[in-house]
Amino acid sequence: MAQAGCADRATNRHATREICNLQWFDLNFDRGLIHVRNTKNGKDRTIPMNATVRQLLETQKVLRVRKAQENAEKGKSKVPSPFVFPSPRTEERLVEIKYTFVRAVKQAKITDLRFHDLRHTAATRMGDAGADAFTLAAIFGWSDIRMAMRYTHAMEDAKRRAVEAIAVGAIRATRENAATQISRDRSVTNEKRRALGSP
Repeated sequence: MAQAGCADRATNRHATREICNLQWFDLNFDRGLIHVRNTKNGKDRTIPMNATVRQLLETQKVLRVRKAQENAEKGKSKVPSPFVFPSPRTEERLVEIKYTFVRAVKQAKITDLRFHDLRHTAATRMGDAGADAFTLAAIFGWSDIRMAMRYTHAMEDAKRRAVEAIAVGAIRATRENAATQISRDRSVTNEKRRALGSP
């Protein structure tokens, strides 16, 4: 249990670092892609933006320009921060998001939610929507495909199909048996009629 907690904390640190390191040149709005650098496993990866993420980042871009204008009016640097989510005080790289996240969770009146739960929820929903293990591993940066397998339902679906196949086979056999029995009954009836000389 303690090891799982440590692993979650380590993953939180890596996820936080990826968010804090994100710079504007990592975003390709034309192609709808986010380039994630300096990852946990040392390999860069590309993540597609969905409509919600794109809207959030475009809003952040507008806020960035507005902040640079406010700074210029105050006699500070006119150059906007290169970071997508800079520190509100220094405009430099944000170091930690834990306190902001905790505050947001409290304001939303959500209990028992950790930052890492967001990652689990995203992976689960993608798996529920039919994403395969390789796609999930590419998006979340897992080098071991077994991590992604926890969120896919391919094995469960295969089991379900196997069990359903038995039911379908049983129904088919029952129908075939019923059809055979009806055919036999008709044959017997026809023979009786012929024997009795009935039309």
